Amino acid sequence: MALNRTVAVSMVSGPAQALAEVVELEKDGRLARYQYLPAIKADLLHRLGRSAEASIAYRQALELTGNDAEREFLAERLSGPHRA
Repeated sequence: MALNRTVAVSMVSGPAQALAEVVELEKDGRLARYQYLPAIKADLLHRLGRSAEASIAYRQALELTGNDAEREFLAERLSGPHRA
């Protein structure tokens, strides 16, 4: 629920505010193995122009997901025209 909130926060208050909330969620540890945490973090970092950090987060999300469609999407984000 809290992670979903960060997506809404990014739309209303911008990616920097949402990223701050994601960082706080990371500290909690309960979502440490949840692939959407680094995926959302990667997107926010990408939107902030922090490409190197976004690439790391996309790779973390790739390692955590077993879903082929999600893996393809994340791999595309790493290497495609919207490259992190």
